[in-house]
Amino acid sequence: MSSRFRFIGFGDAIASIPPWLNLLLGILAVGILAVMDYASGRELSFSIFYLAPILFVTWGAGYWQGIATALVAAFVWGSVDIAAGGQYSTQLVSVWNSTVRLGFFLICLWLLDKMKTANDLLSHLAHTDSLTGAGNTRSFYFHLTGEIERLTRYKRPFTIAYADLDHFKSVNDALGHTAGDELLRIVAVALKGVMRGSDFLARLGGDEFAILMPETNEISASIALERACEVVNLAIKTSAGDVPGVGVTIGAMVFSTPPESADVAIMAADRVMYEGKHAGKNRIKISHFSPMTVKEDFG
Repeated sequence: MSSRFRFIGFGDAIASIPPWLNLLLGILAVGILAVMDYASGRELSFSIFYLAPILFVTWGAGYWQGIATALVAAFVWGSVDIAAGGQYSTQLVSVWNSTVRLGFFLICLWLLDKMKTANDLLSHLAHTDSLTGAGNTRSFYFHLTGEIERLTRYKRPFTIAYADLDHFKSVNDALGHTAGDELLRIVAVALKGVMRGSDFLARLGGDEFAILMPETNEISASIALERACEVVNLAIKTSAGDVPGVGVTIGAMVFSTPPESADVAIMAADRVMYEGKHAGKNRIKISHFSPMTVKEDFG
């Protein structure tokens, strides 16, 4: 594993700590460093080590909490320096030294905050479809793989719903690609509006969307997808009502047996969707996953 991924993983672990606890740990670390600094005497400088809890708090709790920790660290360092016997021609020298170190701390935490913001943005872009704001294929595979592992371990079913817009090409031909893109955005918003917080929506390409629905069996999937189909058709009517034949076909595969892989799971749901297309489009079709059926269909 590369050092970059190790760093990001460590950063995620820090960010998972509650902000109040993160700040408390940072201040506690400053106190421990102060004791060590005082015990070592004036010959050894500890000032750079105060930077560690400041950056820890900045990454995990936030920019302003980092500033608060920096202020505490600068004050503590100055107090320890005086208590350890620091002699200066004027008291202003001690104030100056503490201020300079505070400036150093603030510059470092500002740079770290900018790096964290850039990292968060890159992570968002890497896992989000830029047109609709839904997840992309990469993020869907990530969530689906985790759900397959959960089913394998805890035997809790999940459902993949594969939605494809009917006659979407007609929208682009009649109204233009801008109108087509706007329709895709509206559909994504409509789907998100009826999904549970635990569900995950992704655009897998073109006019195809997938919804991962944890702990969902055939009955609960049917109820949820009826509502999803309703709101999508309403969105289509509002956005592209002048184009005939436009609708949505949803194929859902319920998994109570783990598929061999995420690819197999998606292909199985895609197959159900195409069965709905062949049956007349603009409808919902739900099937229960069978490993033997998948092997027969996909080899």
